[in-house]
Amino acid sequence: MVIKSEQHIGNSKRALEQVITDVQEILEGMDQSSLNLLEGEGKWSILQCLKHMSLAIKVYVENTENALASNRHRNPTDEFVSHWKGDMFTNMVAPKSKGEIKGKMKTFKSMNPSSSLDAESTISEFFALHKKFISQIEQAKDFNINKVKVNTALGPLVKLRLGDAFRFIIGHAERHVIQLKRIKTSIHQTAA
Repeated sequence: MVIKSEQHIGNSKRALEQVITDVQEILEGMDQSSLNLLEGEGKWSILQCLKHMSLAIKVYVENTENALASNRHRNPTDEFVSHWKGDMFTNMVAPKSKGEIKGKMKTFKSMNPSSSLDAESTISEFFALHKKFISQIEQAKDFNINKVKVNTALGPLVKLRLGDAFRFIIGHAERHVIQLKRIKTSIHQTAA
């Protein structure tokens, strides 16, 4: 993928803002007990899904903060060119073009949420972390998003270009927004 850096940053910011809007709409009218209802046997609740999303993005918020704080590569480039590793990671998690999720993914143990969560703290953490990442996307305008590298959840041995990290987190979030909608539909059908 080759795209103007400014356009990629703008698209990334808008995509994550849309995730926030979608989650706000999903949460409307739901109470603590509904938010903790499981979609089914061995499946997550809405709060567990939100907590998982927070655990995942927190890794990238912290690693992006460290990468930007180093002030290295503070020379923006005109174009962002994705790396094969970024393409592979993004394609693994992102929904397909028609919004479908292909294949179940195994969650890292460190990214597994608790079984029962407090709605207020889980929801506020979700929004705070996603808004923080949006602000980091905005900060990226001053950097070369091809050269700034960010550690993944796999640790310092696997790094992504900053522009690819945006793509991965957005793909991951969009995947789970589809899951959140499915969970909400499922628990409403069960209650009816």
